[in-house]
Amino acid sequence: MRCSSLLLSIAVVLFGNCVSQVAMAAGITGPKKSALEKLESGPAVRERMQLRGGRFTAAPAFGMTMNDAFRRNALVGAQLTYHFSDSMGLAATGLYGIAFDTGLTEQIGEKRKSKSSGGFSDVQALVDVAFEYVPVTGKLAIVGREVLSYDFHVVGGVGGAKVVGSVDADSFAIAPVLGIGLRVFPLTSVSVNIEVRDYIYSAATHAVEDTLDGKTETRADASWSNHFATTIGVGFAFPQDPEVRH
Repeated sequence: MRCSSLLLSIAVVLFGNCVSQVAMAAGITGPKKSALEKLESGPAVRERMQLRGGRFTAAPAFGMTMNDAFRRNALVGAQLTYHFSDSMGLAATGLYGIAFDTGLTEQIGEKRKSKSSGGFSDVQALVDVAFEYVPVTGKLAIVGREVLSYDFHVVGGVGGAKVVGSVDADSFAIAPVLGIGLRVFPLTSVSVNIEVRDYIYSAATHAVEDTLDGKTETRADASWSNHFATTIGVGFAFPQDPEVRH
């Protein structure tokens, strides 16, 4: 009887050891965890570089106004941005406009000079201060070799537009600003930023000379409208080395 009990005890111990080894080999250490529990047990992203958070970015910028009827404006200027976090920032932008005639203005000048005699207005300057929010970040591979970080961002703020032209069309208008952008990082301290912004303000696009009872008067009617501008800038970040989140 004692021999049988001893053999039974040895068999139970050996069976328990075999089950334990099989469980370890299969990676079974307890009740199966859900995906949410696995994410909560540790950081989902390790060694992530904060390419924006806590950094200043200075960027010369070049661009063009898009939906001008009579005078298109090439833009040159700069943007300074400070990011409070990796997803939130505050940007100040200043752009100077260099105007030239559109095809429509050239046709009017050739066929109906009287309609262009009052003059057309130009966007001499655009300035704004806007908050920036980054809802989407990621990485992309170039030809399967180079990996670049990127983000999509939205901006919203307030600024002003200096409009010049004929005396009657000169004005400085307050302009709410909305926009979207794409930023790519070829280096951790250098970014290429493409943005489309909508400056919403009231201004006259042209002045018209009217002759009534032998008197010539110039009239410029202002109206609210959307003024779109596309810019591209190369940003240089400071400090140059981004923070790494562990």
